Amino acid sequence: MACNGGGATASDGASSSGDTTAGDTADDTTGTPTTGTPTTDPPTTDTSGDSSSTGDDTGPLPGVCGDGVKDDGEACDNGADNGDMQACTLDCAINVCGDGKVGPGEGCDDANDVDDDACSNDCTAPGCGDGVASRTEECDDGNPDDTDSCTQACTAAVCGDGFIQPGNAEVCDDKENNGPGAACTPDCTVAACGDGFVQDGVEQCDLGKANGPGQSCLAGCVANVCGDGDKGPDEGCDDGNTEDDDGCSALCVPDACGDGEVGVDEPCDDGINGDNDDGCTDLCTLPACGDGFQQGSLMETCDQGGANSDAGECTGACKLATCGDGFVWTDHEQCDDGADNGDGKACKADCTDNVCGDGVVGPGEACDDGNKLDDDECTTVCKLGECGDGFKQPGEQCDMGPLNVDSGVCTTQCKTAACGDGFVQAGVEDCDDGNMSSNDACVAGCKLAKCGDNFLNMGVEDCDDGNVAPGDGCGALCKLENTAVAKLVAQNKTLKDGAYFGTKGSMDCFNLVIDKAGTVAGASVLLGLDHTYIGDLTIKLYSPANKILTLMSVPGYEEEFDDGFDGSLESSNLSKASPVLFRDPGAKDAELMGDSLPTNGVICKDDGACDYFPNPGAGPGLKFSDYVGVPALGTWQLCIGDAYPPDAGVLDAITLTLILQ
Repeated sequence: MACNGGGATASDGASSSGDTTAGDTADDTTGTPTTGTPTTDPPTTDTSGDSSSTGDDTGPLPGVCGDGVKDDGEACDNGADNGDMQACTLDCAINVCGDGKVGPGEGCDDANDVDDDACSNDCTAPGCGDGVASRTEECDDGNPDDTDSCTQACTAAVCGDGFIQPGNAEVCDDKENNGPGAACTPDCTVAACGDGFVQDGVEQCDLGKANGPGQSCLAGCVANVCGDGDKGPDEGCDDGNTEDDDGCSALCVPDACGDGEVGVDEPCDDGINGDNDDGCTDLCTLPACGDGFQQGSLMETCDQGGANSDAGECTGACKLATCGDGFVWTDHEQCDDGADNGDGKACKADCTDNVCGDGVVGPGEACDDGNKLDDDECTTVCKLGECGDGFKQPGEQCDMGPLNVDSGVCTTQCKTAACGDGFVQAGVEDCDDGNMSSNDACVAGCKLAKCGDNFLNMGVEDCDDGNVAPGDGCGALCKLENTAVAKLVAQNKTLKDGAYFGTKGSMDCFNLVIDKAGTVAGASVLLGLDHTYIGDLTIKLYSPANKILTLMSVPGYEEEFDDGFDGSLESSNLSKASPVLFRDPGAKDAELMGDSLPTNGVICKDDGACDYFPNPGAGPGLKFSDYVGVPALGTWQLCIGDAYPPDAGVLDAITLTLILQ
């Protein structure tokens, strides 16, 4: 840096070997540049990182949190690098485990001292250290080494976490004490002359690769000042002393400068005309970036002389610092990758670091919803939520993490254990075949089927009347006693479509001949039928004496009259491959047949509901017990009516079973 009167001095205000001190401003009439202050309006940067504005705001005021200087009452201050996810928080406090802010090296932080919740007292997530990176862990290498790429807290190694990770090219890490003026730089390298950071109390300046002879910062990071014998960019001469009348003045201006004659040590002399952008400055030097004069002819937007710095408000190229110029402006920007800035990049468009939790999906992030919740679709480490992560996300009924098990209260599909889910819950269920049918080996309540449970195990039991008493038509082994059976099989009979209007003649009737004499004590009908759209079906049973029982009448609609003019919107189907049984102790009301199925769902096959008790609707009869006491012998008829086209029906099989007294 040049001496006073010959250009800008060191920004820290260090005195030169002359009589004037840094911060003085020469008389305007001398044509000398101002010292210690910019010669143009300073650049501005929004504290949010947006440097596109050019107002008067140049960042935090001195003495306030965020200015990069640790003041009284502040535990730290890393300027623009302050953040609640950084080593130094937004309120200039050290980010520590338990403060509720997830800082570097912390896998979580719930601000409590409960050790058995989702975040332990050492700020690690449950399961950390098992070698498997869960969706709440950035990494997990299963070892206690904090100096590799993954810390003990299962966080990815980063500069500022307080651990030296050689694999990240770190040679130091003082956590919140890292800084541009500290012994450990923001890059986690040991401060050294030439790194571009001015180390407090050690270096006077540091322009990085620009250090050297003729520059404002000399080798050794010593400021170039008037009288040191090295002519700086803001000096007209420098003869190694600060004496006047020896050819070079105490202000490092040639003695003859201003006489209009170009002297031996003068590249130019226009008589000190006050115009420093006319090809010759009032120091009798050619215009150059770094001379302390802003020259439009050189396309300069600023020139602070020796204070120019790529880390400052006026860059080494005499351009106002701005987000996107590729230089990180200390205490104003967190990063600047130039043309590579972007909201999907490591450095966002506003020159702030792209970090998990900022609401912008960056490199290595699967998502980023900007919050610190693990029970939504994106976790606090920016991984997508999934079943088994221990957090109940939308669409999940439960999630116990590694405790999810198909035999437990929360399955591996994150569904609450329930009868009918296909998984046998230990100690609660005897069986679970994945359906709600009570006509197979696993009945309602997920209990094993057994004779006497009142559920007909179709294909195994002939009957089940809820007891094991003999002599009541259903024996102790659930075999029929004293019965008469009539069967029709493989009929392949197409039914009349849309013909039913309430009479027997408008129905398709099928004869079932009982050739055994006796008196009826009970009855049942097993029906195999292909039919779409069951909402227009009516099914009736006629005894030889013409006693009628309506088994089913337009299910899904409470019709006023049995006249064939009504139909429901029930759009499920019957299939001969899944026959349905009608009996008094049936498991489901025939009026509700298909109620849980979507359009074209197959009754019995898809809903497990195969066993029905009659519901006559507006039709005649009540239940099979209507026939108790009537003669069994003779021709019975099962009649089927279809009220509305265009759905077709084909009868396959009927079994009429009569229990005799």
